[in-house]
Amino acid sequence: MKAILELIDSSLNQSFNYQVYERKEFETPWHYHPEWELTFIAESIGIRSVGNSIQAYKPGELVLVGPNLPHCWKTNKTTKRLAKSVVIQFKKDLLGVGWMEKNEFLSVKKMLQKSNFGLIFNELTALDIGKKMVLMKEMSPTLRLIEFIKLLHELSLAENEVLSLGTSFNVNSLVSDRVHKIIDFVEKNYQNKIDSSQLGELVFMTPVSFSKFFKKTFNKTFTSYLNEYRVSKACELLKEADISVEQIAFETGYPNLSFFHRQFKLFTKRTPAQYRIIGQ
Repeated sequence: MKAILELIDSSLNQSFNYQVYERKEFETPWHYHPEWELTFIAESIGIRSVGNSIQAYKPGELVLVGPNLPHCWKTNKTTKRLAKSVVIQFKKDLLGVGWMEKNEFLSVKKMLQKSNFGLIFNELTALDIGKKMVLMKEMSPTLRLIEFIKLLHELSLAENEVLSLGTSFNVNSLVSDRVHKIIDFVEKNYQNKIDSSQLGELVFMTPVSFSKFFKKTFNKTFTSYLNEYRVSKACELLKEADISVEQIAFETGYPNLSFFHRQFKLFTKRTPAQYRIIGQ
């Protein structure tokens, strides 16, 4: 799960890249690129990683990711749903040099600057904008550009939430072998007990050095990162699996049910039972 540079195809000579994806699962690895990216999830569930944020995602979410911020959507491979999304990627020169400095685009500029940390929009906004993004598929290139500028304006006035905890990332550090090994290890071993000594051995560091390295890189402790990942996996199971909360706790690395409840409420602001009923 190493963050890699993705090269966006610019050979079509268009102002921005518009794509509709429909496949068994989202296959793009944890990656980054110099373009902004607006992603609407029409169908699919799984884990979304944006910067140092790890959360379960569901259909109907809309996320704006700024330039060079690592991100990916990992589909839950046990689900029978197809993975469907609409993605728009665009560069700083979308409307020519200096367009964001014009008075007409001041609110858009502010939103795009904020998106350097990743933004997720509220459900009503996401569904409204997402529906319009889907309809853009049938438009001519000129009308599609006009519609996209309108969408950016609407989004700049809508409520949003920062995903990456106000933390920007140094891409060079994220592509290091250490980060690759750590993230890959967690993805494969989150159900088991993991501590700093194991990860230290993995990246040839002492436990203390590893803890400092991780905190500096992700702006959070490894324990917090691990619990956030486990709770996100629990959210997936609560949505999809008809099994008890106790079994879900065990399958996500929490043999202690009380501790699982505390961690779950810490990250979601709800109990597992409440989350299962509400579904978000």
